[in-house]
Amino acid sequence: MVRNKLFAILLCVTTLFCGVLSAVPVSAQAYTVAQLQSLCDGIVAYNGYHSAQDFIDGTLTDNAGTTSEFYILALSQSGDYDFSRYENALLSYLDDHSVASASSREKFALALAAVGSTDRYIADTADEAIGGMGMMSLVFGLHLLNNGYSSRLYSTDSLLSEILSREMAEGGWAVMGSWGDVDVTAMTLQALAPHYGGRGDVTDAIDRAVDWLSTKQLDSGGFKTMGAENCESAAQVVMALSALGIDPQTDGRFIKNGTSVMEAMLDYGLSNGGFSHTGDDGNATATVEVFCALTAYRRMRGGQSGFYLFDHVVHGAPSDKGAGGSGQSGGSKKTGVDSGAGGNGSSGSSDSGAGSDNSGDSPVEYDGNGNRIITINGQRFIESTNAAGEKVTVNVSETEGQPRETRVFSSEHGDFQAAATDDTALHAATADESGSGGYKPFAILGVIAVAGGVSAALYLMKKRNKKHYIAVAVIAAAGVLFILLTNFESTEEHYQPQENGGDFTVTLSIRCDTIKDMEKKNNAVPDSYVILDTTEFTASSGDTVYDVLQSASRKYRILINNRGSDGAAYIAGIDGLYEFDYGELSGWMYRVNGTFPDVGCQSYAVRDGDKIEWLYTTNIGKDLE
Repeated sequence: MVRNKLFAILLCVTTLFCGVLSAVPVSAQAYTVAQLQSLCDGIVAYNGYHSAQDFIDGTLTDNAGTTSEFYILALSQSGDYDFSRYENALLSYLDDHSVASASSREKFALALAAVGSTDRYIADTADEAIGGMGMMSLVFGLHLLNNGYSSRLYSTDSLLSEILSREMAEGGWAVMGSWGDVDVTAMTLQALAPHYGGRGDVTDAIDRAVDWLSTKQLDSGGFKTMGAENCESAAQVVMALSALGIDPQTDGRFIKNGTSVMEAMLDYGLSNGGFSHTGDDGNATATVEVFCALTAYRRMRGGQSGFYLFDHVVHGAPSDKGAGGSGQSGGSKKTGVDSGAGGNGSSGSSDSGAGSDNSGDSPVEYDGNGNRIITINGQRFIESTNAAGEKVTVNVSETEGQPRETRVFSSEHGDFQAAATDDTALHAATADESGSGGYKPFAILGVIAVAGGVSAALYLMKKRNKKHYIAVAVIAAAGVLFILLTNFESTEEHYQPQENGGDFTVTLSIRCDTIKDMEKKNNAVPDSYVILDTTEFTASSGDTVYDVLQSASRKYRILINNRGSDGAAYIAGIDGLYEFDYGELSGWMYRVNGTFPDVGCQSYAVRDGDKIEWLYTTNIGKDLE
């Protein structure tokens, strides 16, 4: 009996104890520094290398000036490597390219500083570019000043004051609009971090921004920007916290439902060592930003300086080692753009990441506008996607030298301009090929006939080695595949509106009144400065501002230049009028019912009666207020 009572008491105490434990939040999974280093090694392997030095001397040197710089920043803060080949390649690139974007110039200057270069390009950039392109050029400029460089434009104190003056009322910072953006806020914190505990107003602003970021963390532990949760936003927050000495694995402010921001970021990891953007395939930008975040965190844990406070900076008399130090301040060839004013309602910056998804594995031809061209059997094509979202390959060979209009198509690979006439355009077949594929059987028969003729000729010439016939068969198969995957349509068919009989109506207008008093820089701008007057469109539940714009493009032949990625459209040009055409702060923004949303145009779902306006700005929206 006594034993039974003792057992019952013990059982009650144990149950109560377990209940108390279950009420305590589960701690987030913590990774060791060694584990995180192995993830960095995996990223190097993902890029095809067994050692970081080989990575530097190979792909990073080959792609200097395009997709290498943030890897270089991270590796310069990870160990003692030889960056001489990369430095020479970047200076050579800067010799040959005139960089229009202020923040891109600062990025290149930071990369040179990080590898110990003394080229005068660094000092010239600090002197000329800071603040030249809005918020991000201020942030990258502060990184330069934090490393001991000086500028005739700003002192460190005046630059700090300028950045603080741009803090949003609700907290955080953004490139444009009225709401803070996670990525821009995190990047701003990285630049402000070395001044924490100095000026009181800077310290207070940092504290407010950290608290603001904590409120923006999702239940998953991650963060989103432009309306979508993604790897890169979490990576930027990890970098910001590491710069401030806040552990993103253990600080309770950044653990939600037992998941830390670090764990949320690493959840995007793939089995091949790379990282995805939103949980799908590997993404170059996500992968390099995780590499940077892991480097920043390991430096914090090791008691080293922040990610952007470089170990190898060399000050002294600037050298003219490369003509990159010529102090160029503008030009036609853009090498990466700050999203500055082309925000399309998003606060994110396209220069805030680390590069594009273009691996640079093979040489690519570009036209005079910087658009990618491929050549197939002597014919030149521009790959794109039409206004209906169908994949398009436009044949530009037949139109060269003829009067033509420039048509801009959106593409998952970037922006492409197609010189088109009223003749035919070649585009990839969609699921519905009815009415347009009648020529295919004859074309395939033609390929087979040619292959047969070539084979017969080889036989008569007594060239009877099997390899010859295999080669003919392979070429014929490629030709047949090309025919099956392509489809011809006329320009009229291409722009035929698609009626969807939506559930409700919205209105859309496209205007560029802000440049009325400026000199026209191209004939694309209408004399009325109204590309599309207020027009009614039908829409369905789930349609976005981008969908409505696409409808307008197809119905009224309005040319759209989309430089965004899948699910995150970024409108760089409309009807031939582009961002930066009227200054480094110019570009397209959208407004709904009088308000500039804080998400991208492909994330803003429209509702019945919405009034949508696409407006061209010359001063990141300040001239639209």
